[in-house]
Amino acid sequence: MQNTPVTLKFLAEKLNMSVSTVSKALNNYSTINEFTKKRVQQMAEELHFRPNKSAINLKERKSRIIGIILPTLLDHYFTRSIYGIEQFAMLNGYNVIIGQSHDDFEKEKQLANMLLNRRVDGLIIAISKNTQDFSHLAQFEQMGLPVVYYTRNPSFNFSCHKVLGNTFQGCYQATKFLIDKGHKKIAYLGGPKMINFTHDRFNGYINALKDHHIPFNANFVAYTDFDEENTVHAIQKLFANPVQAPTALVAFKEPILFDAIKYLKSIGYPKFNEIECIGFGNTPFINYLDHAPIASIEENPEAVGENAMQLLLKIINQEIHVNSYQKIMIDCKLIVHG
Repeated sequence: MQNTPVTLKFLAEKLNMSVSTVSKALNNYSTINEFTKKRVQQMAEELHFRPNKSAINLKERKSRIIGIILPTLLDHYFTRSIYGIEQFAMLNGYNVIIGQSHDDFEKEKQLANMLLNRRVDGLIIAISKNTQDFSHLAQFEQMGLPVVYYTRNPSFNFSCHKVLGNTFQGCYQATKFLIDKGHKKIAYLGGPKMINFTHDRFNGYINALKDHHIPFNANFVAYTDFDEENTVHAIQKLFANPVQAPTALVAFKEPILFDAIKYLKSIGYPKFNEIECIGFGNTPFINYLDHAPIASIEENPEAVGENAMQLLLKIINQEIHVNSYQKIMIDCKLIVHG
């Protein structure tokens, strides 16, 4: 029984050929005739030969590993985006290492250092909500390793590659949809107010109001830090005055929209059944809810992830210069529920 891995040298000796010829035959070089290729490949299969990927990667000076840092895989958006990243990575012979920062800046720095030590070939990152210092990520570029920011816009960092969802367009579409349905009192429930990557959605909202000649009302805007308690406080602010309360709501993310719906229902809000809501996410179970949002903003996270991976590999393969900074926007789509 063969207990040790079959090497290229062992295979060459069995075939009475040079290591170079065997290697080229296995890699389907046109300079090797078909008879030799077939003979080599058949012997390799019989002996269960597997190429030494570590040796190949060492020769190429590549680890064939991409680092991914994101806030949390509990967020359905990021889970879907990882599918897009992994599928494209595997098609191109790469594996990924995924780290979750849990929206903690210090954890993000630790993960960045760990991935540097693992000698990844590049990094894709969705920054934490507290990231304003980018020195831990600048280390990658100083070592010749490309970084692509995705999903969350690092607006304090102008010299970078990024792939983002067009959340301005998505929020504009949602607000316009509600206006077209006759609503003039449309509320906006946003993410953390001081976080730079939340601004595009709010800008889409106010631009839709402006373009349709509806005055902006600051009382119809509230922010939450993503937890249920904060969301309840925000909803209490928006619906404090039943006479002047909003008749429709656009939310930063569907989970906070669901918290809002749950709260309004629990207090027996008088016009609960008349409020029409839209959130970012297009969560699969929406159609099973008793009071489902009228529509969802589909952000196409698989496409965002795939485009981030595609851009990173183009930089790694020198198809794009590392300093020719790219900004790729993936359009959202309004999905109206039955």
